[in-house]
Amino acid sequence: MPGDTQDEPIQAQHSTTESDKVAGILLQQEADLAGHDEAQVLAALRQRFADGGHEVSDEVVAEHARRIAGLEPNSFSQK
Repeated sequence: MPGDTQDEPIQAQHSTTESDKVAGILLQQEADLAGHDEAQVLAALRQRFADGGHEVSDEVVAEHARRIAGLEPNSFSQK
């Protein structure tokens, strides 16, 4: 029956803005890397944004890396 099959990836069925995607990456990296070395956070953010094809300025990425590195470590981000 037409319409009863999944013909595209689930992600492609829902519209998400570029800002939402970047915010999602930042939230995940906060959970994963809170309290880690700033250089490590910076490298991880750059890689994640590049992998997703997101253009985020170096200045903004550096600000977020500094902020995430300064967060209190949690159970997910323990070194």
